[in-house]
Amino acid sequence: MSDNTLKYFVAAAIALLLVFQIGTLIAGIFGTTWGIVSAVVVAVVAFFSAKLARAAGKSSLWFLLPILIFTFTPIVLKIWRGFTENVTWFDRLVSLTPFIVGFAAPILLLLLVYYELRKRSIKADTASSGTETPEEFPY
Repeated sequence: MSDNTLKYFVAAAIALLLVFQIGTLIAGIFGTTWGIVSAVVVAVVAFFSAKLARAAGKSSLWFLLPILIFTFTPIVLKIWRGFTENVTWFDRLVSLTPFIVGFAAPILLLLLVYYELRKRSIKADTASSGTETPEEFPY
């Protein structure tokens, strides 16, 4: 598989994880209807941002910005809820472990893979065009 195909698979996995987690989080707080509505909103924002990112070029932040927002929002809410409960540290660890293992760690790993694939594709594009590769990328 090419790096571009892998990049699309990683982006799809990130989007699916985000839609599921935001929908589950909102459904747990406000009910199933709001969970479905929020999942649809997350999906629409992600696809709209991806479209803006394609239009803006390779160094656009439009694709990563909503992913970061929708990633850190559930992480902060879950950790806040975990630490404001009056329970022992072991109970807190037990309640946070499924969230960390099932959402936070996979999202962070997929973001690292996506970033590396994106860096490779930019290097390949600049190498094929004959221009110098910048030391650091703006994103």
